[in-house]
Amino acid sequence: MLRISAGLLASMAAWQVSGSAPASPAIQPKAIACRTCHRQIVTTFTRTAHSRTSAPADARSIKGTFDAGHNRLRTGSEGVFFMMERRKDGFYQTGVDLARGFKRTERIDLVVGSGRRGQTYLYWKNGLLFELPVSYLTVTGHWINSPGYVDGQIDFGRLIIPRCLECHSTSFKLQAGPAGTVYSPDYALGVSCATCHGPGYQHVKYQASHPREAAGKDILNPARFSRDRKLDNCALCHSGGRQPNKPSFSYLPGEPLADYLRPAPGGAAVPDVHGDQVGLLRRSKCFRASKDMSCSTCHDVHQPQRNLTELAGNCLKCHQTSSHPRASQIGGRMLGLCIDCHMPSTRSNALQIATPTARTPVYFRNHTIGIYREVAETLLRTRKQP
Repeated sequence: MLRISAGLLASMAAWQVSGSAPASPAIQPKAIACRTCHRQIVTTFTRTAHSRTSAPADARSIKGTFDAGHNRLRTGSEGVFFMMERRKDGFYQTGVDLARGFKRTERIDLVVGSGRRGQTYLYWKNGLLFELPVSYLTVTGHWINSPGYVDGQIDFGRLIIPRCLECHSTSFKLQAGPAGTVYSPDYALGVSCATCHGPGYQHVKYQASHPREAAGKDILNPARFSRDRKLDNCALCHSGGRQPNKPSFSYLPGEPLADYLRPAPGGAAVPDVHGDQVGLLRRSKCFRASKDMSCSTCHDVHQPQRNLTELAGNCLKCHQTSSHPRASQIGGRMLGLCIDCHMPSTRSNALQIATPTARTPVYFRNHTIGIYREVAETLLRTRKQP
């Protein structure tokens, strides 16, 4: 059984429970302590997918539509469907089986996912969290079956384990309940400063009483970590399935991740929604040829980064476009094609969009930097010179 964790608080974009009912806690935004000294970083970070990867369910955080005609998910079983409803006290999902005269309703309590691609929703039950059966796919604007659920079945029973929450929030505590371990109503949603910089209460307290002190006492700066420890910060959530050595939420930045999570036996690095992206990067020639390359070489987690041409500019730190063997053919499209050619989007084996008539694949970026000749040929054929 998992022990009670020592939640990582001192968050910039954290949330605090007000009220004492763990089955359906009322959540209010907490003061953003880091903003006083780090206003610009906080402002841009709150717009990132990391910051928004979980949130209390409300009209602002839920992307799905509840308008009539757009709030029903039909299934492959006749007479079985789901309705999404907005009521005075919140948002709900209802599964209906007309043939059996059965229906079940649960409230949407938490949102998981920034909404850039889609969202999944959770509900509280007896101090535990469960996945709701209907998710929302933002890129198409449709309600879909949630991952792990079978189309045509009314099932609300998929339990959310602490390891899932560890990557979609800053902290969740566990406590002993009458029927076993349950979640405490003391948690912080969204990935926040504390996830990468460690607990910051002492830092905030010290800096408040020593406003001229610029050394950054009682806080961790990942930029000063060794390369392996920088990678471990990202690998906590971007290294695929791992087996716990210690309780969830106990990892502290700067410590060896292997002491807390060990790789799944026989697991190979694969590109996927829960794939080992750090392992894929390690496999790359670019990584192996460099002493310093890490995730932060290309990614600035403090701000949104979605422009592939801008991201490809990082490649110019080591490569020159003029030396590319097909520079004359590619011409001005070089940076625009760089990432799609050398880090192509790959079909997910773990996640599919389930509909009554088909299972549609989802694609995710492959972080093995390499030469993919078939991908390159396809891109050159389909993306014409402007």
